[in-house]
Amino acid sequence: MKTKQLLTDKLIQSLATNESRLHITDTKTVGLKIRVAKSGLKSFALMARDAKGMNRTITLGRYPEISLKKARELADYARIEIKHGQVNQAYVSVAPKHERTTLRDLLDEVEPIFAVKLKGWRLRGKPGSRPEMRSTIECVFGSLLDKQVESISEEQLSGIVSSYRPVRPLVGKDTANGQVSRAMTYLSRVLDWAAHRGKDFIKLGAGRPVSLNVPDMKKISDPSSSDPTITGRRDRVLDVYEIRAIYPLLSYPPHLTLRRQNIPLEKDFGPIAMMFLLLTVSRREEVANARWSHINFENGVWFKPEVKEKNVGVRSQHLPLSTAAVNLLRSLPGSSKGDPSAYVFPNSVGGKLGNWNRISEKIQTVSNTRNWTRHDLRRTGATMLKELQVPLHIVEEILAHTNPFAKSDVSGSAVHYMDAVRILVDLDDPIVVALNNLHKALEYIVDKE
Repeated sequence: MKTKQLLTDKLIQSLATNESRLHITDTKTVGLKIRVAKSGLKSFALMARDAKGMNRTITLGRYPEISLKKARELADYARIEIKHGQVNQAYVSVAPKHERTTLRDLLDEVEPIFAVKLKGWRLRGKPGSRPEMRSTIECVFGSLLDKQVESISEEQLSGIVSSYRPVRPLVGKDTANGQVSRAMTYLSRVLDWAAHRGKDFIKLGAGRPVSLNVPDMKKISDPSSSDPTITGRRDRVLDVYEIRAIYPLLSYPPHLTLRRQNIPLEKDFGPIAMMFLLLTVSRREEVANARWSHINFENGVWFKPEVKEKNVGVRSQHLPLSTAAVNLLRSLPGSSKGDPSAYVFPNSVGGKLGNWNRISEKIQTVSNTRNWTRHDLRRTGATMLKELQVPLHIVEEILAHTNPFAKSDVSGSAVHYMDAVRILVDLDDPIVVALNNLHKALEYIVDKE
């Protein structure tokens, strides 16, 4: 038999030997070989020269677990790595013939890879925590975590999607279809990565080193598409009666009626964090991540290291604060403790504030309100700014939807001296004016009762 031939599936399937091992080199892909053992075991290998000109041989995987097409792709990719002395052993299949990669294993593999570009795949700070996207997948598809991922069928996934019920009561929602939809989206990307599917992972080296035959989430109906309560963008804002009921409860220390089990009132910064969120019209995570080193009391500016900008991604923001927001910060015990690394709104042990749902639920119970979320507070503040006739570009700047310097011939470093310029020429910062008026409007609503 010729030792160099064009490898085909038909040829590989027919190969057998009575010798200890048979080698056939592919004439299409340089260095690719099929090795056949006396036992009938068949595996792909690549022989290539490294950066020093020495021959290297690596195993790519066993046939038919690794298809001929996939072996050729891996060979092309591995040859480049060998040439540059950067052989990634993760690309060398050493798995047993019947690889048992579970869904949990797959999430472990993909987490550090996706975390490089996707914030939702990064740890949320507290030891033992899970990235938000992984946590959502595990919450909805928890019953499949320890199943071999290649044995999971699209019918099983569809059954879970259609029958999912949340473990905890919903806050601000009537169904869990939104959560299921997000979990489907997050898992779909993981499975596409594993199977080398879609425009993001079809290119060589973009997907999992060794592809898996996993189900396609895009073949499963999304329950949110037929849910009348999910209409796209959420537009819930609080009415004046809800503001009157909630606003007085957002204080530090919290009102006695908001006492939570095992949390002393003086260590509960949840309600006051929501007040700061409302006064600054900020996102929940921006408030939770705020540290004292981010607050410039001299200029009354809050530096946010990371804000999400539409169609751009993550950037930083310097947000001028209203007088009420600055006074709120000065009233907190952390403002005088001199620890710049401490969280402004810590949890009971000094870490990052969490359990926002429990805080919201407690406030809703005491205020006799329902079905609002933290982001609804932000949306309410933004809506009030527009009603106060604040120019739209100022509202967008406050919300961090746009970078004010992005389309102008102005350096982003301007934020470091703009406050000084305004002081010298006696100018009022339009953002401060807008947020001061927002505070006055909130106070007016409450006082008018």
